[in-house]
Formats: sequence, C-alpha cells, structure tokens
Amino acid sequence: MLIETRNIKPQIKYYSFWFTRLQGILYILAFVAFGLGDSISGLWMIGERGMMYEANPFARFIIYEYGLSGLIEFKIWITIMCLLIPYIAQSRSRESHYWMINGYLVSFIVAGTLATIMNYRALHYEGFFLSPGQVVIIFLSSICLLTYIGEKIDNLAGLKMRGYFESLKHDAVIMISIIFYSDFSISLLKK
Repeated sequence: MLIETRNIKPQIKYYSFWFTRLQGILYILAFVAFGLGDSISGLWMIGERGMMYEANPFARFIIYEYGLSGLIEFKIWITIMCLLIPYIAQSRSRESHYWMINGYLVSFIVAGTLATIMNYRALHYEGFFLSPGQVVIIFLSSICLLTYIGEKIDNLAGLKMRGYFESLKHDAVIMISIIFYSDFSISLLKK
C-alpha cells in the first residue's frame, strides 16, 4: 500500500535568524558579484581598454551621458532593486519561498561572477570562452531553472520559514526585550 504525502517535513512556524543565515550570505554574495564585481571590473576594463569593449550598449549610453560614476550608481541601484524583489515577495507571502529565493539569488551570483570574469579577460587581452549574449542566456536560464527547482523543494518540504531579514528583525526584538525587561521576564519564569 502506497501512502502519498505532499510534505517531507512537518510544518514549522518559525526558524530563527541563525537558521536562515544561508539566505543572508546569498544576498551579500549576489550584491558583491552582480553589483560590485561587475561594476568595478567593467570600469577597470573601460579605463584600460576603452569604451568599445563594453558589450552593453545601454551601459555605454549611461557612461556617455552621466560618466563612470553614473554607471556605478545605476548598476548598484539596479542590483538593489533586483534583490528587493524576492525580499518583498517573501515578506508578503504566507507560503514558504525559501529555496526558490535562494535559487534566484544564486542566479545573480553566477551572472555577476561570469560578467566579472569576462571583464577581466577583456582587460588582459585574453580570448572569451563565452559571448556576452551567452552570459545573458545563462543568467536567464539559471533564474528559470533554479527558481523552479527551489519552488519544487519548497512544495515538497512544506517548511514555513520567514525570510532572512524578517527573522533577523524578530530575533533582535526578542533580544532587546530580554535585555530591557529582564526583571519582568525573570518574574514571569518564577510563576
């Protein structure tokens, strides 16, 4: 007799910040790779080799109109906006999207790392192993594939996890209340 079950693990109402630190690390790595790594290596490459080595025509337009600092500011803001999307989605949802968001963040880490490597190779006159178009295809494909896999894991695991920042905020409130209301907490424990 087969018993079909949708959930592998029991429903958990809350995971502490310490259990969701993987997602926090992925947020930081995505920002560093996609936002900072690509921007800094791209500007370094443009400074050494010239404007025509920037593959993105929109980025070239921003540099012409607003300068190199305008490009850095634009890339940082785009990265922040792209990383806020999963945070907002996770904070407003009643379902767990933990692994789906982790897949989304890993896609940005992969894309930022590939872009940084391509800029470095262009800077040092090395041949490209991928074209810029292929990097974009890998990025978009990895978003689709990794978020799909993450969604399947979330559905099978049945976890109810808060997001990284939500858990951090919740734990900070608990720690502050323990520090400031310790006498009150101790009197409650004695009863």
